[in-house]
Amino acid sequence: MSGYILFFGYIGTIYDKRDCMGVHISLTMYNINRMCVLFWFRKSTNTKQVPTDEINTNDPQGFIQMRVTYNTERDEFGSTHIECKKSQWDTENQTFKGKSIWAQEQNKKLNAYKHRIEKQIEDLERENDEVTISLIKHAFCNKQRSRGGQGTISQRRTIFTLIEVCVYHYQLQEKRHKLGKLSKSTLEIQSNYAANISDYLIFAKRDKLPATSLNQDFMDDMALYFTSVEKFGAGHIENHLKFVKQALKMATERQLILKNPLANYRIEASEEEPDTTHLTIEQLERLITFDFLAMARAGELHPAAAESLDKERDAFVFNCFTGMHHCDYKSKLFRIDKDKNEEYWLIGKRQKTKKEFFLKLLEPGVAVLKKYGESLEALPVKSNQKRNDTLKLIAAYLGLPVRLSTKIARKTFADLALNEMLIPADDVATMLGLTSTERLKHYARPRRNRLARLLSSWETLSSHLHQNEQQAA
Repeated sequence: MSGYILFFGYIGTIYDKRDCMGVHISLTMYNINRMCVLFWFRKSTNTKQVPTDEINTNDPQGFIQMRVTYNTERDEFGSTHIECKKSQWDTENQTFKGKSIWAQEQNKKLNAYKHRIEKQIEDLERENDEVTISLIKHAFCNKQRSRGGQGTISQRRTIFTLIEVCVYHYQLQEKRHKLGKLSKSTLEIQSNYAANISDYLIFAKRDKLPATSLNQDFMDDMALYFTSVEKFGAGHIENHLKFVKQALKMATERQLILKNPLANYRIEASEEEPDTTHLTIEQLERLITFDFLAMARAGELHPAAAESLDKERDAFVFNCFTGMHHCDYKSKLFRIDKDKNEEYWLIGKRQKTKKEFFLKLLEPGVAVLKKYGESLEALPVKSNQKRNDTLKLIAAYLGLPVRLSTKIARKTFADLALNEMLIPADDVATMLGLTSTERLKHYARPRRNRLARLLSSWETLSSHLHQNEQQAA
């Protein structure tokens, strides 16, 4: 029996043709292109929603599958997602039967698949010395995924929305985290950026627009939304705008979009003073000595609640005297060394900056450590959100005018070191694990009492000068 099968560029007569699977094919002509596409009917296996008595076993429902052969190599390219009954499919002619509008539309889709693969192979052959069926399938399936779940097709090119670009950018950041190039805390922060940007796009009904349609007005409108609706601070908004720019830059480099619409957009630096809120020595002393367990014994607090507050207070105080970031404290990747003078030293490495930090542990920090048997594993640990929720309750019980959070502990340490102990800024930055003293301004800034103690009187300076001259003589 003879039949016809489409080879790109030629129609070849085939004898004893059944399909492109393992059956020897004799061709009546030579110099035929090296690739063919075969469409075939596959019976659907999903019959759970159809009553058994309604299933026609002689004319089952199914999908049209696609098989590609290239240079004698063959592979299945999966479903075309065209559903039909077996009786509607003409296996011999590789088309849907009849002249109905539906049949014509489905045949157009099949032709589009053929032309798409033809164009893809042409591109691959120009770019690669060796083209294999695996390479063709990999390229085809990657484009199929972008068509199926992300973006819409326009003239053979996927159009990505900003949400999809941000999601893809975040996925790349996840890979960087797995490779050890990005800390978990930074990854979590970027996840929040992506979620907040997505919320705005949906709110502004711009979630379906192409990423390439963005402009400066969009960025200004988004910044205004974050200010007025979300009540974000200027620095936090600035970070969201930077995330959008980074995502679009990545999309351009990865050829998801042809042109970066915000390539020349400049983010105006915030003039907002960094928030260096911290506890004073008096407030810190009240926190250290407050007895939650006594409140439980007096019936003023449930024992379980008192224990939870007591443990979080201990964790917070420990961080106030170590300056550790929550993620570093939670990871327990630091260690405690005791020197020959029986003094405790905290040594570790910041997850975010990869910078080593070390410092001498002062008495309140040592007291917390000893309370838990000098075991790092025994130190109380909760998620950042749960810690912050508990810290709000602690502030309420103590009547502190400060909205406590895990960040406040780190800033309290920075202020103590810089302004009370008069430790040089370089050393404070080292103890915090910062990359430079420039970042220190986000944790503490010099106060008047520091300068008053450092700036001695003229008489003192003059006296020291005369003493030095006498010693030199």
